[in-house]
Amino acid sequence: MPGYNMRYSKVKATGKISAQQATFELKQRIVLSLNKIADKDTYQIGKDDLEKIAESLTVDGIGPFISIIVDTDSEQKSAVRKECIRIMSLLARIHGEQLGPYIGKMVNSIVRRLKDSDSIVRDACVETVGVLASVMMQSQSVGNCPKESGATFVVFVRPLFEALGEQNKQIQSGSALCLAAVINNSTDPPVAILQRLLTRVIKLLRNQHFLAKPALLELAASLIQ
Repeated sequence: MPGYNMRYSKVKATGKISAQQATFELKQRIVLSLNKIADKDTYQIGKDDLEKIAESLTVDGIGPFISIIVDTDSEQKSAVRKECIRIMSLLARIHGEQLGPYIGKMVNSIVRRLKDSDSIVRDACVETVGVLASVMMQSQSVGNCPKESGATFVVFVRPLFEALGEQNKQIQSGSALCLAAVINNSTDPPVAILQRLLTRVIKLLRNQHFLAKPALLELAASLIQ
């Protein structure tokens, strides 16, 4: 039996190496597609490649994929920043509730991009968060939090509402529009949370130092409907 145990251990080790190799190769493909997106001559090729990767992801590949696309910063090309936000919509449509453990990280990434200097990137944030809310609010859970508790809704709302407190017009406007998109695209959002949000939004509307009143009015309209 010693020989069997040794062979079994070797198989296990080989399997582990294969899994690590698969993750490494996946990350390489993602980075290569993002490099193509950064070049205007290969932008469409890179965009198509990134979408194909997203469509073919296994459950084990979702985490590594998300870890790369949420790690963009202002030093990267605008096209890369936009596509890393936009691809989240495709992930949600294809993989649905399998994104549950990662949705908080994705929303936080969107919030960070609301300060982006490019309005196209900020617009992509609003569109994408609406799609994420539409898909995830129909799922049973986000992470280990049951939908019935309102935890799914809170995962979206809390970081966006906190961003309303930033003294930056772009962030205030973007977060208000994102909140409106979340509310408009959510299935049966918790009424108690909506009521609390409306109370806070009314206070912000009365605050003369708030910089993005038009977007806040749009959010108020979504809360009242």
